[in-house]
Amino acid sequence: MKLRKFLLLLVALVFAFALAACDKDTEKNPSGPKVIEGQLQDVSEDDIFEREDYTSVYDEFGFGTTIADVTENPDGTATITKNGKTYTLGLDFLSMAMVYNCTPAGSYKTEEQVYNQWWKLYIQRWNKMLPEIPLYSNQYYDVYAAKIDQFKTSPYWGAESAVVGATSTDGKIIIGSSTELSGLFRSSAFGKSSPAASDQDIEQLTSGYDTVVSNIGGSYAVNEDVVKEISSEVNEDGTLTYTIEIKPGLKDSKNQEITADYYIASTIAANTPIYGAAGGSSSGSTSLVGYEEFLAYDGTNAGQEGVSKYFEAIKKFSDYKWSVTVSPDYAGYYYSITLAGFSPKDPAIYLCGAELTVDPETKAVGMSDAYYATEEKDGAKTFVNAAKLKANIYNNDASTFAFTGPYVVSNYDATTKAATLTKNEYYVTEAYRKYNDNGTLKDGNITTINYVKVISQTQTDQLKAGEVNVLEGITGGSDTDAAVALCKDGSFKYTYYDRAGYGKLSFKGDYGPTQFAAVRQAIAYTINRPEFADAFTGGYGSVVDGPYYSGSTSYNAVKSTIKLDTYDYSADEAKKLLEEDGWIYSFNGTNVTEYAGSGVRYKKLAAEEQTEANIFYHSTDSAYKTIKYGDAYYMPLVINWYGTPADENEVTALLITKWQAAQTPKDLGFYITTTQGDFQTVLYGEYYQMPSYGYNKGARPICSCANFATGYNSAVYDYSFNWTINQTMYENYNCQLMDPADFFADYK
Repeated sequence: MKLRKFLLLLVALVFAFALAACDKDTEKNPSGPKVIEGQLQDVSEDDIFEREDYTSVYDEFGFGTTIADVTENPDGTATITKNGKTYTLGLDFLSMAMVYNCTPAGSYKTEEQVYNQWWKLYIQRWNKMLPEIPLYSNQYYDVYAAKIDQFKTSPYWGAESAVVGATSTDGKIIIGSSTELSGLFRSSAFGKSSPAASDQDIEQLTSGYDTVVSNIGGSYAVNEDVVKEISSEVNEDGTLTYTIEIKPGLKDSKNQEITADYYIASTIAANTPIYGAAGGSSSGSTSLVGYEEFLAYDGTNAGQEGVSKYFEAIKKFSDYKWSVTVSPDYAGYYYSITLAGFSPKDPAIYLCGAELTVDPETKAVGMSDAYYATEEKDGAKTFVNAAKLKANIYNNDASTFAFTGPYVVSNYDATTKAATLTKNEYYVTEAYRKYNDNGTLKDGNITTINYVKVISQTQTDQLKAGEVNVLEGITGGSDTDAAVALCKDGSFKYTYYDRAGYGKLSFKGDYGPTQFAAVRQAIAYTINRPEFADAFTGGYGSVVDGPYYSGSTSYNAVKSTIKLDTYDYSADEAKKLLEEDGWIYSFNGTNVTEYAGSGVRYKKLAAEEQTEANIFYHSTDSAYKTIKYGDAYYMPLVINWYGTPADENEVTALLITKWQAAQTPKDLGFYITTTQGDFQTVLYGEYYQMPSYGYNKGARPICSCANFATGYNSAVYDYSFNWTINQTMYENYNCQLMDPADFFADYK
């Protein structure tokens, strides 16, 4: 009995020692995730952080900085040193300097050399910040019926340009587009940061007599068939004035003579508060002298300080002659010739029954008082002409308002999203807004253009059936193979070119997990882009590593020295980035713990990251949300991805299989939701957050990214203000990201 008690005591002691040892080992090498001390709390609006100082580094030093002041570091970042402090140049700074700070300095002897260096530094910064992931840069095939001739396209010369000089055996062409028409043809960019490509095509075909035009290679020049005389002068105050005189005798589609009013009425209207009230941009033409003072005029406050009834920048001297003056900030603009670019529009669209008025002394132009008429509506004072202006811009009736281009809209079916254009008999073809490679347009004979919506899965069937005669922008392996195969028997022909642009996954960078560069980079590492590009293009394309066209002059000037991360597929690199950025927590419904390698990752938000959108951020299915635990907020690694339907869009379908549903993102702690809808709602409603496309301005945003495409369809590469952190401009430019390096106040 005593022996048994002794043995039991011995076993108990051994067990006790084992427990003690186990406790010590647990402290040093825990077998499970460590619980963070705290308690789940209710999310509170009292915790919302609101930044007060949005002064940018460019605001402070931009206009005094030359390219010679910049240091390019081994990692590709650019810095300047001011007052003994070093500043990293962010996207806002570099995009502004690229077009406004091109004065030769140091070893850079020409403006072009300076521009190319700024361009390189901008691309390198973009590649590091990664606001979007280029998924493929493809070739475009334009396939057309054999009855069509003289049809040539390029990255800068689409079907809407080629068709003007084309011929057809029956004088008719049916163009198919995968992008839906919205009916916004008078001003395709009205109320948008970026117009729909299809609407823009119709606008270009129905607009003409531009004062500045581009050719098939994208280069700009004065339109000598329209402009009688043009001159420029740098004034004593540093401003730049272009004076333009057009030739008399130009006619619109109603056989009315085109005068200076056609060129300036839309600019005058766009810088009034009525334009903003109608749904257009309310920021005004920031490059023009006196825009703030004219924008402040409301019809009742003439004579007040900071207010002007006349727009100082626009002066009218006769029915054919006017001038435009830009501020000193823009006088050194790299693409200054485009500042003299005006496209005529029927002034009745914008005047709404009012008249343009001219100051008898200064010749500055304004609107008559009738334009600013107001009325009480729902208890608030509104501009009577706001609703009229919006209705006019959406009015495509050629008998109501004239068109000025080679074609007029004769019919638009909002149900089928199809438009019919007929030739404008009064248009002078030689004055078309673009020229072909010979500098002139051959005589075309197309009298009728039908513009219809096509779906990639059935577009070749529509072509064979004669339902469309031209398919533009065909891309992707299967679609391209099918299109090229159609041409073998001579029934169809094709032309192709390398696309100046790419398909992409574009991020919302001002809230949620995708506001962090490390998350955006980690996502890039989870997508095998070369494999993705090959799967989509079928070998008819490649991958680029930044927002550029590999055929551009700037890229070719710096490609031997540019430093770009290719983000080659690597789960290890993605994991490293996430952990270094603080995505090291888990939440089990009750407690926050250290991340143990499975489930959804969380990040502890710093005080300045506790914005309203962040602390109320959640997945579209509400499975995960930002939680308050103890005194801290923890955000889940949730990516809410929006796209067009997978059964209509091969890119969406590929992203599902190669990213959203793939195992690697799940293993890394991502939770990716997908929401699919029509293009207009996805892009303009959810991504750009525009109420006119269904977005609820009162809602807290949750869209993280969307897949669509971008193009560089002009020789003008200018992204100034697209990365502004100025809050009065941010929404109007529909910016998606604020580069942390651009905040002057954050340099302590």
